[in-house]
Amino acid sequence: MCTVTIIPVRGSVRLACNRDELRSRPAALLPVARGYGARKAIMPIDPVSDGTWIAVNDSGIAATLLNVNVHPNAADTDGPQKSSRGVLIPRLMACATVVDAEKVSAKTDPRQHSPFRLVLVDDKDISQFWSDGYSLRYEREALGDQPHLFTSSGLGDALVERPRRELFEQMFATGGDWVSQQDAFHRHSWPDRRHLSVCMEREEARTVSHTLIEIEPGRVAVTYVPDAPDRAQSLAPIALPRLGANE
Repeated sequence: MCTVTIIPVRGSVRLACNRDELRSRPAALLPVARGYGARKAIMPIDPVSDGTWIAVNDSGIAATLLNVNVHPNAADTDGPQKSSRGVLIPRLMACATVVDAEKVSAKTDPRQHSPFRLVLVDDKDISQFWSDGYSLRYEREALGDQPHLFTSSGLGDALVERPRRELFEQMFATGGDWVSQQDAFHRHSWPDRRHLSVCMEREEARTVSHTLIEIEPGRVAVTYVPDAPDRAQSLAPIALPRLGANE
C-alpha cells in the first residue's frame, strides 16, 4: 500500500512515496548504499524480505513498488506460497539503463508473487509493469512536464484512487511551486477520512514512512522520514554521484 508521486523539476526528477503498512509489520531499516555489480544503489530495507519497495541507483534509475488490491480488504502481504515482492527492485539496481531494467522486469514470473505494480523512472521516461498474479503487462510513457500519481490501498485500490487523484489534481492545478505542493500532498489527511487519506491511518494500518528520491544531472539522493511525514522530520539525505551508463 503506497502513494507515489513523480514530478519533473528543472531538468531533475523528484519521486516521493508514502509507505502504508500493517501495524504488525516490523519497521523498515534506514536507507543504506549497497553495491550491485558495477552500480551502487540507495534504499531502505524491509527486514522481512531483506528487499525494498523503493530504490535509486547511481545511473539515475529509480524504482518503486505498489501492491495491487483489486478486491476490498485484499491481503497486504505475500501469501505463504509466494516469493516476496521485496526482491523485485534490488535485482534491477545493477542495470545501467531503464531499457536494461525493463528487460529484467519482463522476465518476472507473475505467478511467483502477489499482484503488484512496478514503476521505473529516469529523467526521460516512466515504465510500468502490472501483475494480477497470473499475467504481466507493460507500458512506457515519456516523463513529460506534468506530475504523475500512483496509489494503492488494502481497502481496495478503486476506493482510494478517486479521492486521492482529485486532491492531487486540485493541488497541482494552479502551477506554482511543485516541490512545495508535492511535499504538502504527501502530508495531507482528511480528519474525517483518515482511512482514505494520502497520509493515512486506520485501526490495522497506517503510513509508516516517507521516502524522497531526487535524480539530478550530477547526483542521486534519498531523504527518508521513518514515520508518517506529518509526524516526523526527515533524516539527512544519502547521496551518490551520478555516473554515466557506461561507467
